[in-house]
Amino acid sequence: MILFTTYIRWGRGVLQNASGAIYMRLSREDGCGNPESASISSQRILLMQYARAHGIAVGYQFADDGISGTTMKRDAFRRMLALIESGAIRTLLVKDLSRLSRDYIRTGALLEHWFPAHGVRFISVDDGIDTQSAAASGDFFPIRAVMDDWYARDISRKVRTAIYARQSAGYCTAAALPFGYCRSGSNIIINQKQAETVRQIFHVYTEGAGFRQIADMLRDPASPLFSPERRWSDVSVRRILTNPVYIGKLRLHITEKLSYKSEIRIKAENPIYCSVQPIISEQEFEMVQERILSRGHSRPSAHWLSGKITCGCCGARMHITGAGAKCRIICGMRKRGGDCRNPSVSMTILLRMICEQLQRDGIPEPQTHCRSLIESICISADTVTVRVRYRRPTA
Repeated sequence: MILFTTYIRWGRGVLQNASGAIYMRLSREDGCGNPESASISSQRILLMQYARAHGIAVGYQFADDGISGTTMKRDAFRRMLALIESGAIRTLLVKDLSRLSRDYIRTGALLEHWFPAHGVRFISVDDGIDTQSAAASGDFFPIRAVMDDWYARDISRKVRTAIYARQSAGYCTAAALPFGYCRSGSNIIINQKQAETVRQIFHVYTEGAGFRQIADMLRDPASPLFSPERRWSDVSVRRILTNPVYIGKLRLHITEKLSYKSEIRIKAENPIYCSVQPIISEQEFEMVQERILSRGHSRPSAHWLSGKITCGCCGARMHITGAGAKCRIICGMRKRGGDCRNPSVSMTILLRMICEQLQRDGIPEPQTHCRSLIESICISADTVTVRVRYRRPTA
């Protein structure tokens, strides 16, 4: 299985005056030992000194702070690739190969295929790699890339093992607690004000109200159920009514990643439960579950691209709204009233562009089969970046 990335130009606007660029990255796994040597500021100083000493004009600086090198979903990294594709960057400098990526397959694809195809000179200062110099051709880089990948794999395994052990011992490792609970030191206690809202939600539902009706009541200042602490919707109401935490069972380890490199999460085979104080009785909870089943409530089937699309402007996950010809993709930040101004995109147009690009890349797959190929999509104002996973046909 070989990984490729295909870029679809969304519009025009290629930058002029090709220049040099420096890329810096720091993640949590780099915080061991001497963090200052790997900090963003020290990377910038090192790279700028090297550029000045070798007559390289640096016109662009990119930094991803606190992001793992095992993922390509890095905002600055994506902007850099887009500028390289447009011809704006001809020389790229990094402190070492691990700053670029800790995935040896993707590192190799970039250095051996993608950068040369775009006429980019790549320099890794600490590794002594300069693709323009025969004396520093980078014969060592495949071994270094594998070592970086192994380091990320080892750290990921140790972190997962430690978290799982704490969960199994009864410790809550959740970053955020469900509505109705809060932390007091190392203990999880009931937030009485929110808990009262939870009790009213269960009571009103047993009285005959539906998800959307309850959400409207929670948003209405004139309603006795009004609660301004959340942005209520029928989905958030359903989550509360079906969450066993309210009978004292806080679910942990609900999902897990396919691998340490993947952002795709799957349902965990063996979820772990942490005991907390119940807010409602088990009898009332079971009554609500039976009513939900009897009323035929079901989750709408998710679009096969759900969770795979991110905004190239702000990095937020993009949401799929509407259905059929009215189906569109909109930035989650913009949808919540944020400052992002990335325009929405028609799903029909996006899928057509993707299929056409796959065919141009020699992958004549029908649209219905695209879901098994596409790993991720990043949409910005002028570019759509599609991450594709497929097996190259043999001659």
